Amino acid sequence: MGAAVKMNAQSIVDRLDELPTLPTIVYELSRVINDPMSSTGDIQKIMSNDQSLTTKVLKLANSAYYAIPGGVTSLQRAIGYIGYDTIHQLVLSASIITALDAKSSNAFDLTQFWKHAIGVAMTAETTARFVSYKTPSDLFTCGLVHDMGKVASYIIAPDVFGETIAFAKANGLSLHEAEEQMAAPKHTVIGRELASKWRLPAIIQASAAHHHQREANLRGGLSSEMNNIVDIVYLSNLLIHALQFGNSGHSKVLGVPKDLLERLRITPDGLKELILKIRDSIKDAENFLKIIGSQD
Repeated sequence: MGAAVKMNAQSIVDRLDELPTLPTIVYELSRVINDPMSSTGDIQKIMSNDQSLTTKVLKLANSAYYAIPGGVTSLQRAIGYIGYDTIHQLVLSASIITALDAKSSNAFDLTQFWKHAIGVAMTAETTARFVSYKTPSDLFTCGLVHDMGKVASYIIAPDVFGETIAFAKANGLSLHEAEEQMAAPKHTVIGRELASKWRLPAIIQASAAHHHQREANLRGGLSSEMNNIVDIVYLSNLLIHALQFGNSGHSKVLGVPKDLLERLRITPDGLKELILKIRDSIKDAENFLKIIGSQD
């Protein structure tokens, strides 16, 4: 474990500039969508500057996940059905996956990693609807990129990250536990710093930073709404691991804490119902991932 203990999270954070930046369309869309005076035409005008991304968004809108009657052939119709926020989340998600593009290795299977991530994304959105959170599409992106620090570590310091994965697998630990025991760079710290560098919304920064922190009062004084978001991502991550959907670098399955369910007001029977909804929502995950991660 020599390599890992010689490198801390700050060493990787200091090299985050080696990663690509997000395209300007992400920030332009965010500005327009947060402007109450904006229109569908404003969004179409911005999207017209990136035909590849527009094509990808239309393919995603036509996927079985959204099940739009008769499908859509125009961005205007897609916006009409799935809304401004979802369009923005799809653009943001596709842009982040493209920026974190890397090839798999024997140590880390990126296809399985992103399968896990898309599973958490769909589960977080499904859970958000289940607990009546106001904008479920926000949770999709929070879930998708909660582990972005792992990919950043893998790209910047593959030997160190590979060693941590090997230690986790050899000792039956989660990657988070392995990082703790090895004093290795923590993916939560790196993920939070990358989200900050990319000027991503505070809910994404909080999800990246705290999705392993069970105790809400130890999350740095987050608001009740922000804690609610982190709780949803925390639960979604646990459930996708339990369903063995994809792999984010370890195979350990952890139980769902009772106090977490109580905070989300999910009863034992409610959890069973939620899991059935999750199984249904992730059926289209691999096809969705193929579209969102494509380079066309």
